[in-house]
Parts: sequence; C-alpha cells; structure tokens
Amino acid sequence: MKITISTEELKKGLNLVERICTKNLVLPILNNVLLSAEESILKLTTTNLEIAILYYCLAKIEEKGEITIPVRTLSNLISFLEIPNIKLETKGKNLNIVDQKYQAQIKGMDPKDFPIIPKIERTQVVELNPFPLCEGILQVIDFCATGQARPELSGIFFSFSKDQLKIVATDSFRLAEKTLFFEKPQEELKEKSFILPRGAAREFVNVFSDKKEKIKLFISSGQIMFESYFEGTQNLQSQLISRLIEGDFPDYQAVIPKTFHTQILIDKKQFLNRVKTVSIFSGGGNEIFLLVDPKKKKVEISAKSTEIGEANVEMGAEIKGEGVKTCFNWRFLIEGISKIQTDEIIFELNQEGGPGVLKPKEQQDFLYILMPIKQA
Repeated sequence: MKITISTEELKKGLNLVERICTKNLVLPILNNVLLSAEESILKLTTTNLEIAILYYCLAKIEEKGEITIPVRTLSNLISFLEIPNIKLETKGKNLNIVDQKYQAQIKGMDPKDFPIIPKIERTQVVELNPFPLCEGILQVIDFCATGQARPELSGIFFSFSKDQLKIVATDSFRLAEKTLFFEKPQEELKEKSFILPRGAAREFVNVFSDKKEKIKLFISSGQIMFESYFEGTQNLQSQLISRLIEGDFPDYQAVIPKTFHTQILIDKKQFLNRVKTVSIFSGGGNEIFLLVDPKKKKVEISAKSTEIGEANVEMGAEIKGEGVKTCFNWRFLIEGISKIQTDEIIFELNQEGGPGVLKPKEQQDFLYILMPIKQA
C-alpha cells in the first residue's frame, strides 16, 4: 500500500472510527484500525464485534493494499502533524508515515486476522433524515435498562408505520416515546420494527449527527446498517453496522394511561428548579412528594430526611381535575422534565398509584411515563 491523503481528512476519519475501540487484552486486534487502499479511496474500519464503523477517505492511491495497526497510536500521531498531506506506505507488517521533515514507523498486524465485517443485504432500504432521528434518539436513550437481566430493555425500540416512526426506551420504572412523522406516507415501512443496542444508538448519533442529506438504513436478519454519502453524490462516506437485540419488546402501549384524574400545565424551568431544590432533602429512596390542589391552583413539592431536614415549596399551575397527593423518585422526574423541549409542560396524574405522564405543551411527538413510589 502506498498512498497520499489529506491530513485533516485522515484525522476526521480516525476520530470517528476510534471511539468503539477499547483496550482489549484477549483480542488485541480489536484495538486496531484496518486501512484498505482501493481505487481512489482509503477505507478505515474498526469493530468491537458488536458494532463496526467504516469511513471512506478520498486519497491518491499509488499502490493498493491493506494493513491493520493500533488506532490510538495512529490517531495520536496524526493529531500532532502540521502538514497538509501525509504519505502512508506499508513495508511488510509495518506502516511508514513519510514527510520531508518527519518519518515514523508503526508496527501492525496481519490484516487477514482482522474480524470479518458482516455483509448486509441491500433489500428493505429505508431513507431517513439524520438530524431529527439523532434528536429523537437523544431524548430516549438515557431510559434504557443498564443490566442484562432483560436484554430486550437494554436497547432502543424502533417501530415503523407508513406515516411515522416511534422510538421507545424503558427500564420498567420509566418509559420515553418519541414520534417522528414522515413527510410522505411510506407503505413499504409498515410494521417494521427492531431493537437497536444502546451503544450502537450512541455511535449512530456520533457518526451521523452532522449529516445534512438523508441516510440509508438496511435491515437484514439480526443486523442493521446505516449509510451516509458525500454531499451531493452517491459516494459512500460513512457506514455503521450493528447487531440487533433478539427478543420481543414489551407491549408498552398497554402501560400508557388512556385517561387521567388530574392534569397540570406548569412552567418547565420553574418546576425543574423547585424539584431540584427540594431533592436536596430527600431520603435514601429519593422520594419527593407532590400535593396538587385544584382549588388553590397550586402544586406543593416537599421532601423530608431524618438526617438532613425537610423542605416544602409551592408554585402556581393550571390544574384540571381532582386533587391528588403522590410520590416520585426525584431523579426520574428531573430526567423526564429535562428531555421536554417546550417552555411549558403537561403533567397528567392518576390516583391509587397510577403512573404519571409528562408531555410537551401543544405537541404530540414525545411522552415520558414514570411510576410513583408506593407509600406504606
């Protein structure tokens, strides 16, 4: 392999692909990037056996070839070079970095030992706008389960219909649903669904959040691939390939309350501030209490700890329905409020330990459900 490539372009590619490489003592080759020179492209590939990221750099190819070398070493080295272009050349299992004033050699490994990247069938293609999809993922991703007791809850559920995509995450204590609406009906998407691992979802945001044009999504048996292209062309720029989580996502629609006893319209910023203030005095179970008084049009927020003390604050709100007293985990409540993007929020409550529902005012694209803490 013998190539010349823009230093900035190589930096960009390495920064993108190196994120999934963590120190692996059992399989050291997973710490490496596979460099493949083909035609006018240098392809960078990394994998952790669950996710693979591929980035395509335009380059002047004098000799084709490939090599795999430690990605952190190459990335750190390239980050210090202050030259517009860089020459890369392989000698056996070593990669030489050549410049008039600088030379370095990095020891590599046999590219034949690099893991095989799955080939995804290019059927069932879906085109999506990356920006709203990335925003939607960020609104729900923090609510995936962190353990593996129920693997189907450790990822994000994507459910397509002809006119919308629902993105859902839950850890069984709270649930977030984001709805993205399509500009035109997509009959071919009807009833497609899958569970994307949380790590792959985070990398999706890292790889595609700055893309302006539509990305392509290919669904295969147990695998998924996302692709983006150089602006205004059909030339590949980035690919992310991930396994999908097996199993059935729970029927979450069954837990969304269809009615409510009490509805509160409240200022988001003030509500968030009051909850944070009172949370300082919560007990070991992170409990804070809400007392909703429709007659006085106010919400009282309180917490009490035998070790710290107690706090009680009030704030005005528009209230419909009955008075109610309930108790929530303040961390769960704060996280839900923080994900809503409007200045005012709707908080729907039910009696007898029913779940609470947070929604943005005058928008139907997001909801957050949290279970109350039952009191003895």
